[in-house]
Amino acid sequence: MLIELKQDALFVTERLKEIDQSYYLVFNTIKGKYEVHSYAQNGCTYCLTCPHEALDERLVELTRKTRRENLNELLKEIDKENEKIERQNIKNQKEMLNLEEK
Repeated sequence: MLIELKQDALFVTERLKEIDQSYYLVFNTIKGKYEVHSYAQNGCTYCLTCPHEALDERLVELTRKTRRENLNELLKEIDKENEKIERQNIKNQKEMLNLEEK
């Protein structure tokens, strides 16, 4: 069950509206999580789930960051992070191989 929040102590609902007037905030009682939805989306209104238990500025920033117009920047950031992880994995594997040879 989704419960729409019309207001909150930190004005997150209002700040989401500043990003996009179609955004609204709900609490998903089944998942126990906050979610951002959009009236502008046809069919499914779901946009994203708050990864934190607290409702605060982090959700506003995540919502702003993941907007469609930021897609290229977000993909670059994901690629950069994946390359960093891959380099670290290769380094770890080399270290493990060197230890096993001794």
